[in-house]
Amino acid sequence: MRSDDISPTRPPGVVRILFVGDSLTYGTTHVDQRNIFTQIVRRGLPSIVHRPVEVLNASANGWAPDNEWSWVRSRGIFHSNFVLLVLNDGDLTQPRALISQLTEGQLPQKRPATAIGELYTRFIAPRILRIAPRTDPGVVVVPDEAIQRANLEDLDRFHALVTSQDGRMILVYVPFRNDIPALSTPVDVVFHAWSAANDVPLIDLTADIAAHPVSEISLYDHTHFNAAGNAIIGQAILKLWPPPISRSFQ
Repeated sequence: MRSDDISPTRPPGVVRILFVGDSLTYGTTHVDQRNIFTQIVRRGLPSIVHRPVEVLNASANGWAPDNEWSWVRSRGIFHSNFVLLVLNDGDLTQPRALISQLTEGQLPQKRPATAIGELYTRFIAPRILRIAPRTDPGVVVVPDEAIQRANLEDLDRFHALVTSQDGRMILVYVPFRNDIPALSTPVDVVFHAWSAANDVPLIDLTADIAAHPVSEISLYDHTHFNAAGNAIIGQAILKLWPPPISRSFQ
């Protein structure tokens, strides 16, 4: 997890929040830990719920809903009060992601032999040989009704597991800035429908993201968010925190 160490059991009187998502939630290695939006929520939420807050961040590059469901199925929710599943508009039709689909060398599975060797394989060689990076499978919106149905079933399973472990699921929708409104709107409609049908609160950040130009809130890839973009997401989650949930801790 990209978050502080925690005890396996939630301490008495503490509100524990578990974020689950892909590279948008992880924050990339280009954004410092204190500036990713999950940390911003960790610092701001205590004044809303009037309790100490712990925030867990379980996320990985390229994760699809099936990866996220598999993670909570195998690990559980760590006695979290709330589990925030963060989805973007590419997630609805993204099949399960494999490490082999991600950028070569960016997710090493063993310690590099030397620092110089890692510098060469990860940075110098790709530029000299002009090796095009693989596309993150989570950033491409490709309509596929069969995968969409399977992913919505994964959301059903995710919700059922969270509920069975005495947690409350919240859906957070963070569309890619480049996809607003043409590509993001149809996905937004589906997530709103699923949220209403399952009584799962939805924090929709479309308007907050759309208020800023791509260059202002994005990294060089124009997809992932920089520190300014993370600040907007974090503050928007705090602003839109559903009143019925926050009242339950007053």
